[in-house]
Amino acid sequence: MIVSKNHKKLERLLLFYEVAQHLSFSKAAEHLAISRSYLSQQIRSLEQDLQTQLLIRTTRKVRLTTEGHKVFVQAQAMHHGLLDLERELEHSGDKVAGILRLTAPAAFADSFLADVCYQFSQRFSEVSFEIDVGHHLEDLHERNFDLAIRVTTKPPENMVARKLMPYCHWVVASPEYFSANGQPTQPSDLANLQCLAFPSWRNWQFVKAGKVEEIEAKGQFAVNDNNILIKAALNHQGVTRVPEHLLWKLVREGRLQRVLSDYQVEQRQVWMLYPPKIEHSSRLQHFVAFLQQYLSQVRP
Repeated sequence: MIVSKNHKKLERLLLFYEVAQHLSFSKAAEHLAISRSYLSQQIRSLEQDLQTQLLIRTTRKVRLTTEGHKVFVQAQAMHHGLLDLERELEHSGDKVAGILRLTAPAAFADSFLADVCYQFSQRFSEVSFEIDVGHHLEDLHERNFDLAIRVTTKPPENMVARKLMPYCHWVVASPEYFSANGQPTQPSDLANLQCLAFPSWRNWQFVKAGKVEEIEAKGQFAVNDNNILIKAALNHQGVTRVPEHLLWKLVREGRLQRVLSDYQVEQRQVWMLYPPKIEHSSRLQHFVAFLQQYLSQVRP
């Protein structure tokens, strides 16, 4: 009887963790793929088990009580422990097989990851992939990812962080646009051209010999998507500045032309992040090495 009660209590603690994470019964129920009524019933039973109120419920939102926050911390540790255990067991053994769960920014996934995963699976046919496209610095303890590709200046301390590649932004336009409007030889020349930029990122910084120069990118077209900016540049609408790896092929083919290459423009670092528990995973190690080799071959 005690074992049975503990079993139900553990289940209810993990359900409570999801509600506390989302601060919403509806969102937690959707995430768990269970009914809201069942979830609500289990949380009420947990409060009865613990003989304390864990949540303050209103018609619009849910808040944790002081006791609820204490329970949440313990439930979070349980959740992390289960994820770590699952990862460790999934990645045990020397065989290169099983699922690799990856998360990466959309631009990186589109430019490299789809092809890398395909080529890797041709060599290791028993490995399959699940890819989540996103930009947030996920806590891999919270979500079940094996490897995160992220652009950041501060990798999380609770993850193994390895540099994947540096990159900067290139300033480009179509040869036809430059032929009609002239090529800039210094950043200030961009004031005379149509600049295609993010609406919230019009201040373009250029560095040369340690000196920083900043200009305001002015133009008639702005959008918060790099691929659309590139399409506009290909349509001869103006000059844009986007991450270099999105432009390697287009510049190599001569469809876009790079200018101001003697300046450093918005340098960044791409990192690989993964949980310490699976650092020695055979399939993860093989994939990381394969990804590094692939990128070394496609860089100009």
